[in-house]
Amino acid sequence: MKLTILGSCRQHSLHRKYHVTSIQESLSYPHYTKEILEVIKYCKHQHISENDTLNVFRTPILNKLHVNYECIKNEFNTTDLFVIEIASKIKYMYNNIYVHHIASENEYNLSIKEHIKIEKQCREEIENDIINIKNELDKPFIIVSHLVTRNHGDRYLLSIWLEEICLKYNIPFVNPIKELMKSNVDLNKIFLKEESILAHYNDMGHAEILKIYTDFINKIC
Repeated sequence: MKLTILGSCRQHSLHRKYHVTSIQESLSYPHYTKEILEVIKYCKHQHISENDTLNVFRTPILNKLHVNYECIKNEFNTTDLFVIEIASKIKYMYNNIYVHHIASENEYNLSIKEHIKIEKQCREEIENDIINIKNELDKPFIIVSHLVTRNHGDRYLLSIWLEEICLKYNIPFVNPIKELMKSNVDLNKIFLKEESILAHYNDMGHAEILKIYTDFINKIC
């Protein structure tokens, strides 16, 4: 079983049990649907030039090095299942390409920074993107939401949209907080304590969410 993670470090627990491709680390940690599609299309078609990847994907932005495309393409093609985290509604666009959010940050001093257009995606746009993700992958995948502990705000609204869309198209969907609560996990013990807004698991949290991912993966495969 070979997995590809298209998402954040919140899925790193999967490394403990499964063969996970290097695509996340060598290319990007995508957060929004159009960025995820950009990553998928690059893995399949290399539609972005080597030089442009230095402004588009997280790892090339950070290390200022070109990626090994043939390795990425091979790992993508041999993936059995994708775990896709959709954590944000905000999109970052430059010249019709959707870039990682750090491209807009002053710290990285990219020449394109001032030309990046930042907008929030609507529900219909996200739904269309998920349909396109499904068509582009043509392989099993799971969609995961961000950590949502409140019944209001952008994270909550996005999680509701994702759950409804996944139900509509018969796509496996994981709301981590809901699933952890079903398992009677003490939420006060599984996240990094120094964060005012939950964003990262501690070691215990990774162990608990891995059990949930394993259940979902076993049902799919």
